[in-house]
Amino acid sequence: MTDIWTPSWSRRRFLGGAALLASLGSFATACGSTGGKPSSDAAGSGPSATASASAPAGSGVDAELIARRYPGLKPFAPAPPPPAVKPVTLSAAHPLVFSRVPITEKVVFVTIDDGVEKDPAFIQMVKDFQIPLTLSLADTLIKDDYRYFAELFATGFVSIQNHTVTHPLAMPRLSAARQLEEIAGQQEKLKREYGTTPYIFRPPGGNYNATTVAAVKEAGLRGMMLWKESMEIHDMQYQTASHRLRPGDIILCHFRGPAQLKGETMVQMMANLYRHIQGQGFTVADITHYV
Repeated sequence: MTDIWTPSWSRRRFLGGAALLASLGSFATACGSTGGKPSSDAAGSGPSATASASAPAGSGVDAELIARRYPGLKPFAPAPPPPAVKPVTLSAAHPLVFSRVPITEKVVFVTIDDGVEKDPAFIQMVKDFQIPLTLSLADTLIKDDYRYFAELFATGFVSIQNHTVTHPLAMPRLSAARQLEEIAGQQEKLKREYGTTPYIFRPPGGNYNATTVAAVKEAGLRGMMLWKESMEIHDMQYQTASHRLRPGDIILCHFRGPAQLKGETMVQMMANLYRHIQGQGFTVADITHYV
């Protein structure tokens, strides 16, 4: 592994509300990198990170409701039973960097980062589709409304993982102490707010170095998750020339709203993503059952 890896893809700046801008300035979102190559319950009452997102996709999903609310979509096929032995072995002693899962079934994993947008309609969408999602949350972007993510967590279809306290895109430039503070500090905040202990870390922008891996280990996490595709407003950015999903791919999305999506909503963007997945004959599984 090289000491520093920085994605070669372009970053898009997006604007949040005035309060967010005051605390963050502006920052870029990660889209379409070469990820994987090194370089309404009260908060705290939800299930654990590994226990949530456990309901099978498609169980009890109303096909007519889906077709009416989300034109062109249907319920996802149930994911196959996860393997008895997880295909990706994570270790607290040696945290692994991974961007896909080595499987042959037509299954992908949907992950959503940051937390800048908090659209109530997306909570209903999660309940409607009943597919597992993995959220990597940064405190600076969720602290204005912790309850929103508690409500998502309480659906039972969501797991919560670590994405730092302040979302520093230049993570490799930070000292070892600062990197540890970002990761370990977010562990404590997520445990406090949601009663969950994340075991997967996603570096902001996919940027990390050997110091980041060491901080992940010291903070008690067992792996660092990158991605193979990223979702834009209508289209996906692929890392392969075929521009097709592959079994076991991890897809990156972000909590975004009209300010970042040229007037479209989080629900519209996610519906576009689901059309890509269904159009290629895939379903969605819970990453925590595979890594």
